[in-house]
Amino acid sequence: MTDPRIRPADRQRPFRRLVSAAAAALGLAPGLTLAEAPQAVAPHAAPQAWIDYARLVSGQVQARLASEDPAAVRLQDYLNQLPGADRPDGVTLQIAFWIDADGVITRIAYPPFAHRDPNDDLKALMVGLQLPDHPPRDMLLPLRLAIVVKPKEAPKPQAWRAPWPKPSIHVQVTYDGRGAAGKERG
Repeated sequence: MTDPRIRPADRQRPFRRLVSAAAAALGLAPGLTLAEAPQAVAPHAAPQAWIDYARLVSGQVQARLASEDPAAVRLQDYLNQLPGADRPDGVTLQIAFWIDADGVITRIAYPPFAHRDPNDDLKALMVGLQLPDHPPRDMLLPLRLAIVVKPKEAPKPQAWRAPWPKPSIHVQVTYDGRGAAGKERG
């Protein structure tokens, strides 16, 4: 018989722990069936078509993040303020992309930023982005990429120039033969 002092919810915890541990060992999230379980392929084991498509997506995403779009400029400014952003290798964003059969990014997932605006800007830049090609039919999604955003180069300093034209000065000095300078002629 069960101990009446133990609540029914507490009696179920060991079973839940066992199920959660088994799910974790199998790589499943609790409540998912095998058909819904996320699958992954190591990069070295992925078909070449998947690798080529990942490169295509990475290039398109990097170009979008480096564009002059106001959301991209704001996001770049935010990223440049993060600790370590001044490193030459930039900031790495881990982003998962869901791409539909037409090559449109429909959803992204990533570790969120501390502020709302850069999160909104990243989603605005990525979700709905039409890629030049659709993913291979058998490609596993989401496509997880590490996107490197390098700091924009500061404009190179130009030689200082006065904002006004150089004044032209004309002075004429004549020698009067006595060893001293004569008067200025105008």
